[in-house]
Amino acid sequence: MEDSFSDRLSGAMEKSYVLFSRVERSMLTRSKRLNLSVSELGFIEEINKNPLVGKTIGEIASELMITPASVTAMANKLEKKGYVTRRRSLSDGRQVFVRLTDSGKRADRIHKRFHRSLADAISMNMSENEKNLLVSCIDRINVFLNARLKKMEEFKS
Repeated sequence: MEDSFSDRLSGAMEKSYVLFSRVERSMLTRSKRLNLSVSELGFIEEINKNPLVGKTIGEIASELMITPASVTAMANKLEKKGYVTRRRSLSDGRQVFVRLTDSGKRADRIHKRFHRSLADAISMNMSENEKNLLVSCIDRINVFLNARLKKMEEFKS
């Protein structure tokens, strides 16, 4: 019996996830310039979405869907490594802003360059139509996953 499309798609997504994670971990392991984990890089990437002001502990927790305590622990770790700084808000002392240091900004640039080179290599021999179709399919996957996460968060509340 032939595999259904859903089975083939599921298998392909699982394999892609595992391979992408292994390639990213391997890149970090081999890097002499970065002493970061994949999750630490994700944290840095999130902070750099607002590079001038930084992000509050609550904003980071919400975006990464983790607890504020986990964000604080990660911020402590990355502050010791020299990738972030923390500052209390001048207008509201309860808020703590996390910002990237120059080392944190450099790590984010290296990580973005890695992702760009992966995307360039994947799409190297694709036509413009194939490239557009691939991005459209990934966008659809992301819409579905975001909707699923939203439902799960509503159910949890």
